Amino acid sequence: MIVTCVTVYVKHEHIDDFIAATIENHQESIGEPGNMRFDVLQCRNDSSRFLLYEA
Repeated sequence: MIVTCVTVYVKHEHIDDFIAATIENHQESIGEPGNMRFDVLQCRNDSSRFLLYEA
């Protein structure tokens, strides 16, 4: 299994746009053959920090 983890820091004024685009990316990714999961996590202490996890 291949797992990709990406930490992204988003400028505060672009957080809503980033979330919208990432939800769209999530929907497409989970439909790909062999994709087991695609998680998007937002840090509680720093709302500009995200972790993307794809397996």
